[in-house]
Amino acid sequence: MNFAKRIYYSFIFILICSTVITIAGIRGFQRLAPFVSTLNSSNTETLYYAEQMLSSISVKKDLKLFDGDKKTEEETVNEITELSKINRIAMEQAGLRAKKMQSVGIWIIIFPSIFIWIIGLTLLARLKKTFIKPMQELNDVIFDYNSGNKMRRCPSYTVSKDLQKLYDGINRILDEK
Repeated sequence: MNFAKRIYYSFIFILICSTVITIAGIRGFQRLAPFVSTLNSSNTETLYYAEQMLSSISVKKDLKLFDGDKKTEEETVNEITELSKINRIAMEQAGLRAKKMQSVGIWIIIFPSIFIWIIGLTLLARLKKTFIKPMQELNDVIFDYNSGNKMRRCPSYTVSKDLQKLYDGINRILDEK
């Protein structure tokens, strides 16, 4: 039956679209890795400059950067060391947050997709049982009758009272001929 097949294929199409959207969403969240890499690259550059400053202070004593002020020199070295620590921690935290966000995002996409599949397959099974098969049966009865099988009738039971009334009406029409 052409109408029944169209409904069936429409449900299949919706499920396929749901799957494609899910895959695209997962792929999008997987693309967070380059973002984290870029972020870590910037932090690595900052670490490099901090280490260069420390190196300059400790190796090039003859520049007289602090005019012999040991306290200022020590504070500066401590501040640069602290900056390096902060950058390292930021790099680790950014990586962890991105991985967590990636994982959460993927599951946020997967759960609705699974839900759509379950609902779609359940509705498809119900539709097939309550509408498509009864309509196919009705079509087969009329086709057989027109092909010469005058004894074929619709079944005396179906899942729907409305369809049963239709079956009974078709059977009465066929019995009258």
